[in-house]
Amino acid sequence: MSRKGIQNKNSKYETDILPRLSDIKDWIAEGDSVRDICHKLSISPDTWYRYCKEHETLSELVNMGRSLLNQDVEKSLLKLCTGYEFEELKTIVEEDRSGKKRTKLEKTKRHQPPSAQAIAFFLRNRCPEEWSDKKQLVLDTTQNEQARKQLFLQMLSGDAPSEADDDSDDEFNDDG
Repeated sequence: MSRKGIQNKNSKYETDILPRLSDIKDWIAEGDSVRDICHKLSISPDTWYRYCKEHETLSELVNMGRSLLNQDVEKSLLKLCTGYEFEELKTIVEEDRSGKKRTKLEKTKRHQPPSAQAIAFFLRNRCPEEWSDKKQLVLDTTQNEQARKQLFLQMLSGDAPSEADDDSDDEFNDDG
């Protein structure tokens, strides 16, 4: 009972979220979106984000679930980049002469070769300075800027060469 004689009511977090922390971690690790999780918990996304801010346990659980998901995706990407072996199961149903059906399982080892697209993605993201499709060209224009400043200062002081001096050898000069 509270001071005013009203029975303390457990919050929705305590009744609906805390008992489902293990489920929430699994949902996040499986890639469920916030919207999916909120639907499963019957709460709004605003409530979800508020609970994540207010409750460190939930916040850490969300981060841990996302980290697990990221690790799984990274492992899958690495497998695609390097190639891998896997077993394929086939179910074969055969009918004998008497019409009786028999089911047989057949295992076959297969090799998935590396994916060029996965390799390119991996390298562009892990080593962008070497593998990025976008190359940055950095021009050092400090010398040009210094020369322009010097010319501007000469023009102000009256020491700059005139355009007539530069055009004197030009055959299109109007003087003659």
